[in-house]
Amino acid sequence: MPTVTTSGCPVDYTVAGTGPCLALVHGTGGSPESTFGHVLDAFTDRHTVVRPCLSGAGGTKDPGDPLTVELLAEQTAAAVRDAGAGPAVVMGYSLGAVVAAATAAAHPGQVRGLVLLAGWAVTDDRQRHAFDLWRRLEALDHDAFARFLHLSGWTTEHLNRLGTAGIEELVAGERVPPGIVRHIDLNTRVDIRGLLPRITVPTLVIGCTQDQIVPVRYARALHDAIPHSSYAEIDAGHFALFEKPRDVIALVRDFARDVADDSPVDAPKE
Repeated sequence: MPTVTTSGCPVDYTVAGTGPCLALVHGTGGSPESTFGHVLDAFTDRHTVVRPCLSGAGGTKDPGDPLTVELLAEQTAAAVRDAGAGPAVVMGYSLGAVVAAATAAAHPGQVRGLVLLAGWAVTDDRQRHAFDLWRRLEALDHDAFARFLHLSGWTTEHLNRLGTAGIEELVAGERVPPGIVRHIDLNTRVDIRGLLPRITVPTLVIGCTQDQIVPVRYARALHDAIPHSSYAEIDAGHFALFEKPRDVIALVRDFARDVADDSPVDAPKE
């Protein structure tokens, strides 16, 4: 796994495929493989896919202070830059969408387009209480926390398709990601509203109509705050990337193709 050093700290990332760069940014408690492993082959036929490990995933390290969106955006930009295939269409999922948006605002030379799936701009009281519950459940009983996530992350229809046996299998396969507590803490403090007007690249915001974790109104508000962004919705819960992978893949592939067709030859300088 390649590693790049930024601000004196190592950042792991993976690279696969050939073509215009597509960076995939995982969310809370995720990793490149757990979040995007099942869809990777759908992109590598036409893209060089860069997947950074944010702090808490892989061997990526940082000073250990409370995480910031700015730090994770720096890690993302460093991976794209080091891979040498950028600028990238950066697609982020959940907390990764927050990080992707910040990357486009703070590191414009590394970003040529932006896809934000199930993201949000600012954590309000409703979300803060929900994420605090996550933190408390994780501290008390990870099994209970995993069950709660599956209950709130899938649509009712998908939960019923999984059935009791399917849920038990998912819970049994859960491993506590080392960075999840710090990611949850960052979730409670997100506020990128000041960065959004600085995003100038083509942007697609994707909301999930049955999302209980990041309700679709947050995605709509994110779209409203980003100048000239486009918007799409998927009939899925927060785990849309797993529940409706074909829908997500189609939107991302089409958007990335259009951006590649319209992008200027010379990338903007940071």
